[in-house]
Amino acid sequence: MSAWTELGDRCWVRRYREWDLNVGLVAGSEGAVVIDTRADAVQARELLDEIRSITDVPVRWVVNTHAHFDHTFGNGVFAGAGAVSFAQENAAAALAADAKNTEMVAVDNSFAVAKVIDLGDRRVELLHLGNGHTDGDVVVVVPDVDVFFAGDLIEESAPPSYGDDSYPLEWADTVDRVIGLLSATAKVVPGHGAVVDAEFVRDQAGDLGTVANTISGLHHAGTSLEAALAHTDDWPWPVAHLEHAVRRGYAVLGTPRRPTLPILGNS
Repeated sequence: MSAWTELGDRCWVRRYREWDLNVGLVAGSEGAVVIDTRADAVQARELLDEIRSITDVPVRWVVNTHAHFDHTFGNGVFAGAGAVSFAQENAAAALAADAKNTEMVAVDNSFAVAKVIDLGDRRVELLHLGNGHTDGDVVVVVPDVDVFFAGDLIEESAPPSYGDDSYPLEWADTVDRVIGLLSATAKVVPGHGAVVDAEFVRDQAGDLGTVANTISGLHHAGTSLEAALAHTDDWPWPVAHLEHAVRRGYAVLGTPRRPTLPILGNS
């Protein structure tokens, strides 16, 4: 397990062995915000202790970058410590559904597109730039230090994860909107893996675009879903990693039409 890494003034990241997950911490004069809370209460209590080892500023806010358990199931520990939580409205709805069936705590506050948290002497911006890894992805921007917590919109230690709630045909466009915010010196914290720069994000956006274009191209050519799942050319990552991407893309595009030859007129 690594220690906290300070990316800028009172802005830290800690990368955990479990799930290779990144957790963010930003402190201001009026309190601190935690970005993602790990996968369960035990891990969250450990995180809270580790926060107290580097700052006495109370944790007043929690932000979830999306609804998946490895980023959210520690929320209850922070709620018990007095923090209020934020998530994009789609992620908040998913977490509310989880809360009915588990010990998960529902999110306190939701937003559609943007939200600002005032930490006193600085602000943190929460942005929903479109669908990608999920329909509730949030990018957390710390403007004064040029740091971006991108959640699982970006991954460094493995290919981006296409789950059964992903949006493979939209993901690249969403990351392009992130790129539009990045300076040449921006630091981008992926959901999993090492901190990256704008060039890495641009390269990953290109690969995400290749996946989207390949799915669309196969569909346009009349390729069946079964044949598309067996297609091995053109992908930037192993085809075994892309099953959900293909299935989700075809679900949006519908059943492909069989290609037809043009009908020639009589001479």
